[in-house]
Amino acid sequence: MANVSQSASLDSIAAYLKLVGNYDESTAMKEAKEVMHNLVTMRQRGFITGWYFDEQGHLELLPSDAVIHKLNND
Repeated sequence: MANVSQSASLDSIAAYLKLVGNYDESTAMKEAKEVMHNLVTMRQRGFITGWYFDEQGHLELLPSDAVIHKLNND
């Protein structure tokens, strides 16, 4: 799964938030946009390479090689 850059769309994140947070459609989309903005920012800063929903429906982040290297050396 190392080549995933983004497989959880804005709509799927909003649907997830509606389900787990019991949000209405408007609130879920507003929150999903903030989540997506933060994910893109983390990717642009080199912290992650992407994100996806796993088999259990949890949003997973793919750490960058630099982050993995730092974690392994601390």
